[in-house]
Amino acid sequence: MKWLIAGLALALLASAGFAQAIPGQGQRPPPGRTNTGGTGFGLSIKLGGKKKPKVPDAPPLDMRDAVIDEYLPDQVIFVLDGLGENAEPIARKANLRFIESTWLDESDVTMVVAVLSPGDMVPAAIARLEKQKGVAFAQPDYQFQLLGKSRPKRFDLHVIPEKQPKVSGSIVMIDAAVETAHANLAGASVTQQFFGTDNKPAVHGTAIAALLVGTGDYPGTAQGATLTSLAAFGSSATDTQLSRTSYLAKAMNEASRLRPDVLNLSFGGPQDRLLGITLDTIRKNGVCVSAAAGNGAAAGKVLFPASHPSSLAVTAVDDKLKGYAYASQGDRIDVAGVGVGLNAAAPGGRRSVSGTSFATAVISGALLRMPACNGGRNPAAMKEQVAARAQDLGVKGHDAVFGNGLFRLSAPAKK
Repeated sequence: MKWLIAGLALALLASAGFAQAIPGQGQRPPPGRTNTGGTGFGLSIKLGGKKKPKVPDAPPLDMRDAVIDEYLPDQVIFVLDGLGENAEPIARKANLRFIESTWLDESDVTMVVAVLSPGDMVPAAIARLEKQKGVAFAQPDYQFQLLGKSRPKRFDLHVIPEKQPKVSGSIVMIDAAVETAHANLAGASVTQQFFGTDNKPAVHGTAIAALLVGTGDYPGTAQGATLTSLAAFGSSATDTQLSRTSYLAKAMNEASRLRPDVLNLSFGGPQDRLLGITLDTIRKNGVCVSAAAGNGAAAGKVLFPASHPSSLAVTAVDDKLKGYAYASQGDRIDVAGVGVGLNAAAPGGRRSVSGTSFATAVISGALLRMPACNGGRNPAAMKEQVAARAQDLGVKGHDAVFGNGLFRLSAPAKK
């Protein structure tokens, strides 16, 4: 018995392995911007030649829009031009408690967050603020939610090359935290920053990242590109991943500063004036923006930021080109992407996901293969080309269900 125990101990020591995740290279990020890196420890044991048991897949993630409050009931935002150095006195004069001010340098405005007194109402606070000298406008602190096979059919349907060549260029995603150490992202260039939320990896963020730049047997549609994850969504009591204007304004300002080729926005919420200003700046910088239409079904309207003119509004279809049952509808929809029943990465494994969020990621990655987005800095030309190449679905011409039809990277080969 003693020799058996000793032998097993030696076998364990001989078979132990170590792995280290290497943090991204470069200078230390400025204050308020956080990159992540870290180390990991791996142990591999083989006894009797038995295979490691397979980890079961998680249940499917079928995204539907949750019913949430439109805005935070005890908080308000007001906007000042330029640096806005008198933010605190303005808040005090309006009977509000100053929390923070952030200069959104890309749009040259200052966002100020203030808290209401007990019994006060957001509309009344906005009315008082907009009477104050120097206030450009005031608004609620809106809430937003995520709209959430080795050779997936999405490549063929979207006319992406069969032997998918790696692509250069850069993508920014604003979403939930990504499990950057996931096996499906091995070798991919992924960095991450956090804006007002926790750093716990989420299914939604990890799936979006892998659909964009995934590697191995499950490649993303922009495999080879550099990806920056701006994590601004976190879990809530209802399990819906939520964010708010005050987080997203900072994340969008950073996205504008980074000047990516493509920006992926797989979330939705109310029309937001402040975020709209930042999207206008992003469009002027020549960034192609792809946004999810929403999962509110036929009665649901196209959500912001997909409703904004700067965005390519994306709905979802399955691999039979049937519309996703929970996809929002409206004249604002531009194009459809495959986003139903996708086998996607999730923390610790994989799971089936469906929703306009995931169709948007598929399209965003493909946009990086269009010269108008990759080097051309011409989102207007991108929109024209997408409309011209789309495969018409549903009623003839543009419609409220499929927009211009199924996205195609190029015209299909003639038979």
